[in-house]
Amino acid sequence: MKVLFALLFGCLPLLAGAQAKLPKDVARFVDNADTCEHFAGESGDNDKARQREINQAIDQTCGPAQRQLKLLRVKYAKQPAIKKVIDAHANDSVMSFRKQAS
Repeated sequence: MKVLFALLFGCLPLLAGAQAKLPKDVARFVDNADTCEHFAGESGDNDKARQREINQAIDQTCGPAQRQLKLLRVKYAKQPAIKKVIDAHANDSVMSFRKQAS
C-alpha cells in the first residue's frame, strides 16, 4: 500500500502543472475525482488484503470528491470554463459513491 501511495503522490506534481490555472479547490476536486475513478475501476477480483486497500482509497477520495462536487457546482455556477472542468470530472464513481461498510 505504501508503494501505491508513493506512486500516486509521485505523479501529483505532473498533474499540478496541468491544473496550475485552476483554483486550488477545483484542482483538489479533480485529483480526488480522478483517483476515486481509478480505484473504483480496480474494485473486484482481488485478494482480501488488496480489496481492503482499494476500499480504503475509495473512501478517502470518493467521499471528499462527492462533497466537493456539490459545493463547487454552486460556487462556480457563473463561471462556465471552470464549471466545464468540474462537470467533466463528475464521473460515475464520484456520483454514486456510498461509504463502504467496515
